[in-house]
Amino acid sequence: MSLGAVVFAAAGFVADESAAWNAAGLAAAVLVLIGFGAFRHESGRAGAWGIGLVRFGLGATVVGYLVNLVGPLLSEDAEGVAALAGIPAWSLAHLVYIGATVLGIACLRSGSVPRPTAVALVVGLPALLLGVGAGLALGEPFGPAVTWAATEGQAGLAWLLVGLHLLRRR
Repeated sequence: MSLGAVVFAAAGFVADESAAWNAAGLAAAVLVLIGFGAFRHESGRAGAWGIGLVRFGLGATVVGYLVNLVGPLLSEDAEGVAALAGIPAWSLAHLVYIGATVLGIACLRSGSVPRPTAVALVVGLPALLLGVGAGLALGEPFGPAVTWAATEGQAGLAWLLVGLHLLRRR
């Protein structure tokens, strides 16, 4: 899970849409998704809802990366259909931030993870909402870095901390 978190953040930072980075993003999302399987019973009902939203969002991310990888290999018409399938997938991928916030609140309440890990999870949705807006307002050259820090960077950090917690727990 920790490796997936780092690669997820890196793939989001580069975001050049090359096949290699799409494959890396796909692998990262799958690794994080598998890692959350080991984390699912940590924090009661609210934690289960949070993890469910995170897993659904990661599943949508996997679909989005698959569309990015397969789309260019298809005929022009089929690529257009694939792109239409990718739009809702990438939109639903943002459920990871809502889920992380719900999960983080549940972890804070139960004390099931170290406080810095729980806080990193809680910050998911607020960072997305504030950071993307700030990134768009800033424009070039700083906007993309601010947007990345609020999305893939923040999520990657939170998931890295969860992964390290799971490793220490073993």
